[in-house]
Amino acid sequence: MSGGVDSSAVLALAARHLPAGSIQTFAIGFNEPSFDESSHARRTADHFGAVHHEQFVDLEQGRTILPDLLSRMDEPLGDPSILPTYLLSRFARKHITVALGGDGADELFAGYDPFKALKPATFYQRVVPRGVHAGLRVLADLLPISARNMSFDFKVRRALRGVSFPPALWNPLWLGALEPRDVGELFNEPADPEDLFSEALEVWNECGSDRLVDRVLEFYTRMYLQDDILVKLDRASMLNSLEARCPFLDNDLVDFVRRLPAEYKFRRGQTKYLLRRALKGVVPDEVLQRRKKGFGVPLVQWLREWPRGGDSPTTVLDVAWTRKRWDEHLAGRADHRTFLWCDLALKYHGGRKAA
Repeated sequence: MSGGVDSSAVLALAARHLPAGSIQTFAIGFNEPSFDESSHARRTADHFGAVHHEQFVDLEQGRTILPDLLSRMDEPLGDPSILPTYLLSRFARKHITVALGGDGADELFAGYDPFKALKPATFYQRVVPRGVHAGLRVLADLLPISARNMSFDFKVRRALRGVSFPPALWNPLWLGALEPRDVGELFNEPADPEDLFSEALEVWNECGSDRLVDRVLEFYTRMYLQDDILVKLDRASMLNSLEARCPFLDNDLVDFVRRLPAEYKFRRGQTKYLLRRALKGVVPDEVLQRRKKGFGVPLVQWLREWPRGGDSPTTVLDVAWTRKRWDEHLAGRADHRTFLWCDLALKYHGGRKAA
């Protein structure tokens, strides 16, 4: 658990049906403070009288486990949180065989930070000329690189990347490892944004609502939840013979929440509005008022100390372009964490170990 709204809601539900002291909770912590939520998880567990277990992860542990973990994936996985999810599953499996988690709540109740960016991004695109926007991107690239979780420089660069394109492409660009220009350079051929993000555009166009929040909810529910979050959870838990279940994904609950107007999910800048209201007085106010942190990994710093490894096993990619990204990241001149993670995932996949 993270000590956030989602896991706290699941814990509160379990506490209503099970006797005190019979519930066990598990958390993974990091030595890097901006990524660590262990103290919040501990306080929440204590609030409900759960037996709490926690384990800390450092770079050396990640370096030892990651090659084998990624080599056991059915396909390369571009989400770095597979590592803490795997470690959490392994840790929990020492004590239990079935675990409950809060996955699904962010996608159903508009819990992610990009929902807060929709209104400013819309205003920005309407008033900022393209030439000025290009200049702002250049200036943003000059900001010092921070290794903190969701740092200011990271959010500014990602936000500006997204608003370089139409709203239908904001979310895949905000979440993705590369933008179309970079993909074209990596593959040595032009990358059309509409081809590259065709699935996201299909979800966008098939949404029954013209409202921006509703269309973004469709993206997170039909793509991010299904193709990332649940795949990651399934792989991490099954590799440890742990059964992971998600109460928020009960069919009736999902059908009900998806029919609700967007104002019940995102209202006046507050994410998960209805869920927070429903939990008022049930979970501590501290939990309800906390900003979402996410199950992130200190990847910026870790990758600066990670062995670069050999070149990609495929000859399709531009090796020199990839090496340059490694050089820039290792020197602290740029933040290429998401692309470099994907590069490692490709290299380790199928049993290939980077040197």
